[in-house]
Amino acid sequence: MVKQEFLAEMEAKLEAFDAKMAQLAARPKPKGERARLEREKSYFFLKAKRDEIRDQLKQAETAGDDGWSKFKTSVEHVYADMVRGMDEACNRIDGPEEAGLY
Repeated sequence: MVKQEFLAEMEAKLEAFDAKMAQLAARPKPKGERARLEREKSYFFLKAKRDEIRDQLKQAETAGDDGWSKFKTSVEHVYADMVRGMDEACNRIDGPEEAGLY
């Protein structure tokens, strides 16, 4: 996959992820303090991972054609962590039947 295709694909994935984050944020707030804190913790973890990917994508854009592949590998790993985190958050909120980003 060439650099521009990868960057475009990741941007599309991040847009889908942002939409899922907005759906989660729009849900009613949990009543218990522990549940509320757990939800906030998950939200900030996911937001940090998303921001990390965006930063790496910016670096990949400016990297030469030979050097961008290290960013590609790193972005793929962080994205996998982010999706796993989203799946775990959905599992806690909705139950295992509704978990899964895709």
